[in-house]
Amino acid sequence: MLNDNPERILVTRLSAIGDVVHALPVAYALRCKFPNARIDWLVEDKAYPLVNLNPYLDQVIILPRKYWRENLKERGFIKTARSFFGFFSDLKSNNYDLNLDLHGLFKSALSGFLSRSSLRIGPADGRELSTLFYQAKIALPDKKLHQVERNLHLAAALGADLNEVNYGLKITPVIKSRLNRLFKSEKISSEKKIVIINPFTTWESKNWYLDRYFRLAEQLIAAGYYIIFTGSRSDRTALKKFTADQSAYTNLAGKTDLPELAALYEKAQLYIGGDTGPTHLAAAVGLPVVALMGPTDPETHGPYGKGHTVIQDNSLECIRCWDHHCSRNMQCMKSISVEQVLRIAKKKLNE
Repeated sequence: MLNDNPERILVTRLSAIGDVVHALPVAYALRCKFPNARIDWLVEDKAYPLVNLNPYLDQVIILPRKYWRENLKERGFIKTARSFFGFFSDLKSNNYDLNLDLHGLFKSALSGFLSRSSLRIGPADGRELSTLFYQAKIALPDKKLHQVERNLHLAAALGADLNEVNYGLKITPVIKSRLNRLFKSEKISSEKKIVIINPFTTWESKNWYLDRYFRLAEQLIAAGYYIIFTGSRSDRTALKKFTADQSAYTNLAGKTDLPELAALYEKAQLYIGGDTGPTHLAAAVGLPVVALMGPTDPETHGPYGKGHTVIQDNSLECIRCWDHHCSRNMQCMKSISVEQVLRIAKKKLNE
């Protein structure tokens, strides 16, 4: 066991949304082990609102990498460097006893090094030379681990409990009130069961076909369900192509922040989408998920927990290829039919 009684702990998981969701149970595990310690979390701005919901953390600190990159030309190197070193000077002043790097990349390991934590710990299989910055490297089991379990194994090196998964997503009354106002302004029906459809991911190869999502939505509407599309602001235009009775669906892509999205998923009855951040957020708040997967591995990156269903064609030789851009005509996603997804969705909605 490493550092039996740290008083100040810095956890590092900077991005992306789904990976941050998978890391959140570490906060609860550490809080149970070290109830009196100060536990802070270093994260980039995009995932900050999500981590900031966690009641088991004392402070959530934004690493402003995006700001530094975007302002380097405008403000110049000297001013950007001054901001960079000023940030890490402030971080250093927190006098952390321990930095637990869950991310395992150069950017996260360097951040831990510059925090001047007394002990820096990270995964032994960290990438991009990250292990050069660690004073202790945590070896993980040889067996395949889901990302949630992988993160908890890293925390277990400090004596934390592996067995309880608590994401700490505390949806406050203020967040719920904001969502209720959005429901009223969008005239969203609360009389029918709500099915969330989140069609887009950050990889081209993980996307199911939009026309199939639309056909699926049409058939779910015909079966009496209310459809809510979610996604980013950039997804909104594509989703506007869906045409159906306006009283039967709404397009909330780009209209919610992450806490509101979590609150929305709490109100729904089913979620359908690919391997992307919102899918893992839905699973984290307990919403049953139907995940359509191809190039990624459900055992490590599927929706975590009970009550979820992964649709994946394991008969293909190229399945779980991990390619961002497919050179095989998207066979893994093409093999998933509307009828297959509809059948599973209806079954789950009737459970």
